Amino acid sequence: MVESDPQQDQTKPSYPIASVDKALRLLRSFTDRGAIRVAEASRDLDVARSTAHRLLEMLQHHEFVQQDPVSRAYVPGPALLKIGLSVVRNLDVRAVARPVIEALVDEVQESAHLVILSGRDMLIIDAVESPRMLRIGSRLGGTIPAHAAAGGRAMLATLSDERIKELYPTEELKAVTPDTLTSRKDLLSELEQVRARGYAVSVAEVEPDVSTVAATIPGSARTTPAAITISVPRSRVKRDDLPRLGKAAVSAALRVADRMAL
Repeated sequence: MVESDPQQDQTKPSYPIASVDKALRLLRSFTDRGAIRVAEASRDLDVARSTAHRLLEMLQHHEFVQQDPVSRAYVPGPALLKIGLSVVRNLDVRAVARPVIEALVDEVQESAHLVILSGRDMLIIDAVESPRMLRIGSRLGGTIPAHAAAGGRAMLATLSDERIKELYPTEELKAVTPDTLTSRKDLLSELEQVRARGYAVSVAEVEPDVSTVAATIPGSARTTPAAITISVPRSRVKRDDLPRLGKAAVSAALRVADRMAL
């Protein structure tokens, strides 16, 4: 149920527009759930399914939501994520993490990103490129399916299996490349490995020629999960090299957590 905020009730406009009110309440529902179906929207807003469907279609038209082709549920869209990015640019985690990420890039000579979790997507909120000629470029502001990306998996690993099943209600997951993990069962198994070793790995699952490792910033899951990633051209790194990079990502994430605690 989308509950009203008592503080907002005190500032309720004299001439409310019902359709706008309902659309905004729908958007707020993504705060505590990763996806919403027409039936859920109908129940939460106490409107007919046809009305809920029209509201979601209008939000989709303006890219505030998008419909998952498999589950048919609606998830946050690009417009909503871009608004979120404009806000998170000012978050403390970005300011605190920046010098740590710069030092990390100096250490490993590879590109690094700061990412946060937004529903089932990983949102890139900061980036420092490798000084090498052949490097992974910045994707600042971009979104990537969380199940496919190392950063996404690192953050998903902070969630319970029950929450993962809520985010991914069907067994089938989207393939970004031919190597992408595409089943919820395999994702849950992979997340267990992430929790055990302390960092996540993704090889050719987002881009065929890219390997990535990532570690979650401890404590960030209490607000918005955040992680640090290191991305490397596959031609330059073997699987045996990934643990070294993974440990570097973990060390950087711990430094950010320590700085945020000061």
